[in-house]
Amino acid sequence: MALAFFGLTPNDKEIFLEPIFLLMYYMGFTHQEGMNLPIWKRTWFIDRFVKEMEKSQGQSRAAHANDEGTRALMGQHRTNPPAKLRRFT
Repeated sequence: MALAFFGLTPNDKEIFLEPIFLLMYYMGFTHQEGMNLPIWKRTWFIDRFVKEMEKSQGQSRAAHANDEGTRALMGQHRTNPPAKLRRFT
């Protein structure tokens, strides 16, 4: 006798678990929070995260933190270079 339910089967777990994993892993949601979110909100959060990642794809953390002023503000500037980088001419 076939099941009368036309929804997801136990073999389709990945369809609903994958978005919840992404919410938990990348955005700090708990499992319960991810399960309780309506599907449209899950999709919105994941799409928004993807959009943010694509926007920052061309920028790296080092690229914008490698000018002299930023290094000085972060306390990472040196008054004298390391010995092996000094030039003796």
